[in-house]
Amino acid sequence: MTLEHAIREALSRSELPLKAAEIVKLVKPAVGREATPKAVAAVLAALSSSGALNSIAAGTRSKPQPLFTPHSLETAASALLKHWLHAVGKEQQVVKLKAKLPPGLQPCFEAALDSLVAAGAAFVLPGAKPLVYAHKPQPSALLDAPLRRSLQKVLRTVNSVRTPPASLDDLIAWLDAAPSAPPVESACAPEEADLHAWYDLDRIRSSSVMIPIPQTFARYQAWAAERGGVADSQVLRNLIETLYINGHLLLEPCERPQDLPEHERALLVPMSLGPPGYSWCWLSSSTSS
Repeated sequence: MTLEHAIREALSRSELPLKAAEIVKLVKPAVGREATPKAVAAVLAALSSSGALNSIAAGTRSKPQPLFTPHSLETAASALLKHWLHAVGKEQQVVKLKAKLPPGLQPCFEAALDSLVAAGAAFVLPGAKPLVYAHKPQPSALLDAPLRRSLQKVLRTVNSVRTPPASLDDLIAWLDAAPSAPPVESACAPEEADLHAWYDLDRIRSSSVMIPIPQTFARYQAWAAERGGVADSQVLRNLIETLYINGHLLLEPCERPQDLPEHERALLVPMSLGPPGYSWCWLSSSTSS
């Protein structure tokens, strides 16, 4: 393995931008004596000049220590911010967090922080001095000692007319409690008898024995709503397909399914041959039963 290949590989494996001295340590096991500080510096300079690496100004004027990465500057800034936030484990002021970035990455601070927030890897608490957290904190974590004392005063006042009295622990538990999820409406599953009833209602008003499945689905929706549930197109499709396979009903194919609106295409029932079924009717034996 050449020195350049080893350097490229080491940097590609690291999310964080690295100093030349760190790169020397990483590549030395692979290339041995060839990985001298001078040789590594020369390869890094060449790769930076060609655009294969980003060289990030860091350190001080008197002692510059550039960082190197194959990633974009914004990605490098995000990686450093995420590393610091999760390593420290406590909130940090936005101003101080930005100051920690190397000079070459500070113009990317806002964009990098926005990308971390969007990815759920950081949380910004607004205020006169905005704070950055590694994770969204519990509401009670924002209650400092003065706020807790203020809440105790409020509780002493309201508890004089409240039954039963509330404690600070009760209030904190209420603050931290996650809102309950809204109930999920369950899909109602009709039976063959329900299909018979809907078919009879539509057949009276139709000049054809074939009833479009979307028309049946509308009956199904009204029936499900009366029962406090919802209609599921897949449930109706499965029921009609089962009855078709068992020889209880006939299907009339849709010759150009691509011309149908999406919600009607979702109701088409596969047939053994040809296009999927769009309309249906009972077989005489099933209808008479």
